[in-house]
Amino acid sequence: NQVSYGFTNNISMGVGMVPLFLFAGAPTPVWLTPKVSFPIVKDKINIGAGALVGTVLGEDGFGFGLLYGMSTFGSRDKNITIGLGWGYADGEMGSRPTINVSGMLRTSRNWYLMTENYYLDFGGGGLGLISFGARRMYKKLGLDFGLFMPFSTDDITFFALPWLGITLPFGKKTKF
Repeated sequence: NQVSYGFTNNISMGVGMVPLFLFAGAPTPVWLTPKVSFPIVKDKINIGAGALVGTVLGEDGFGFGLLYGMSTFGSRDKNITIGLGWGYADGEMGSRPTINVSGMLRTSRNWYLMTENYYLDFGGGGLGLISFGARRMYKKLGLDFGLFMPFSTDDITFFALPWLGITLPFGKKTKF
């Protein structure tokens, strides 16, 4: 439900949607994801900034999104990313940041272990999302799979949601 394109090694743009219009014309979330990154020390430190800018087609309002900055430490095969973002909805910016800690570790030629974790503080309590998964690389295809575990600081209830992602590269360089 998302397509992204890298204009350069450091600038990309994505567009996505949740096609709820398929279900009796329900309102449909759509978004753009511009991102820019800069290597500070090659294969050791990168910084970046980006946004998720969205709206819900079929609904009134100013939209929603997230403005963020991040730092990645390590190489393409072994890294950790730490980020801060500020969400907004209906024209109002959040007062507390969203915190992100993610990582990836190549375990063999075709396999990675991955985690992507978020924490949102609302002042009276917080929400989090912890994930653990893997990426299997094929000749012209990447397959991501794993579990997302949401949690609340108000209610500790354990349940996990599966996720599956497929990456199909396109353009001049189609090799992972």
